[in-house]
Amino acid sequence: MTNKWLSARSLISRYKRAVENLPESRHAFEQLDQAAPPGDRDIWLAEIQSAESKRSVDHTAMDVMQSRIKGGATLKAVTADIRNRDSVSKSPIADDGTNTDWLLEGLQIEDEQ
Repeated sequence: MTNKWLSARSLISRYKRAVENLPESRHAFEQLDQAAPPGDRDIWLAEIQSAESKRSVDHTAMDVMQSRIKGGATLKAVTADIRNRDSVSKSPIADDGTNTDWLLEGLQIEDEQ
């Protein structure tokens, strides 16, 4: 197979995954939208509309859609913390690591989306 064929398959796969996840993403957005302060929401909508109208001329206009949250724990730091807590857990129920692995796999899937 050529690289073009692999790229096309990868793109089709990503598109299908995006379509499958659309209802969940829409629901999450609606929850965030309802929780946003009304004044901020109006400002954000104006910024988004402005960026969308400019994007055909200047693709950097869409940078307004990037997260504005600075700092916070990285996925690597969260993973290390969970593994550390799991290793020193004093839980009466023994964990062979599968619960931790399951949780970390979920975090990785979420990060990839």
